[in-house]
Amino acid sequence: MSKKLGFQLKELHSLHANLRAVFALLLILTLCILAYMAVRIFVLTREPLPPSEFASLCVFALACLGLCIGQLHCLRRMRRDTREKIEQLTFVDELTGVFNYRYLEQRLGEEIQRAMRHGYPLAVVYLDLDAFKMVNDTYGHEAGNEVLRRVSQMLRGHVRGEDFIGRLGGDEFLIVLPHTDESGALVAGERLRTKLAALDFTAPGGERMDFLGFSMGVASFPAHGNTREQLVQAADQAMYRAKKSGGDRVCL
Repeated sequence: MSKKLGFQLKELHSLHANLRAVFALLLILTLCILAYMAVRIFVLTREPLPPSEFASLCVFALACLGLCIGQLHCLRRMRRDTREKIEQLTFVDELTGVFNYRYLEQRLGEEIQRAMRHGYPLAVVYLDLDAFKMVNDTYGHEAGNEVLRRVSQMLRGHVRGEDFIGRLGGDEFLIVLPHTDESGALVAGERLRTKLAALDFTAPGGERMDFLGFSMGVASFPAHGNTREQLVQAADQAMYRAKKSGGDRVCL
C-alpha cells in the first residue's frame, strides 16, 4: 500500500470517527431531554411542566432527533463513498486513471469464467508503445508520463462501456473486450491504433514526437487459452510479433 493511499485512508477513518462521536453526543443529549421530560410529567406530578417549557423541550428534542437522523444518513452515505474511494485507490492506476494490474488480474479471471459459463467469446489486446524509452531519455520522465496519460485518455474514450483497460506496468496496457472474437478484436485494435497515431505528441520544448508507434497483440478465449495467464501470454507474444514485423501494427 502506497504512502498516499495510507494517508488518505487515515483521513477517511478520522472523519468517520469524528462523525460517530458527534452522532453519539447528539443521541445522548436527545435521550437526556426525553428522560427529563418523562420524569417531570410522570414522576414529579406535583410540579407539572409549564406549557411553554414543555413546548420548548419538545422542539429541542425533535431538533436533536432530527440531527441524529441526519448524522446517521450522513454516516451511511460516507460509508458507501468511502468504500468506492477505497476501491478506486486500490484498483486504479494513479498516473493514467485506468485500472491497475491488481484489478486486471481479478477482473479478467472473472470475465473468463463468465465467458466459459455462458459460452461467449472474449478477447484481449496487449498494447506496447514503440520507442517510448526514447521519450524518457530525450525529454525526461515527466514528458513520458504525459504521453502515458494522453494514451490512456484516448483509450478510455474509444472503447465500449463493457470493455475495460488496465496498465500492466511501464508503457504496457491491456484492453479486455468481452463478447468479442479475434476478428472483432483485430478490427478494434486497428481502430485504436489509428486513433493513437493521429494524436499529436509534443515535447515540452515544442518538438513533435513523431517517432512513437503502437504495437498491439490480440488473443482470444477459448482459441488462445482458457486461463488469464494463457490469454495474456498469447497476447504478449502477438505484440512481440508486431514489433519484430516493424512495429506500429496489430498482430494475432
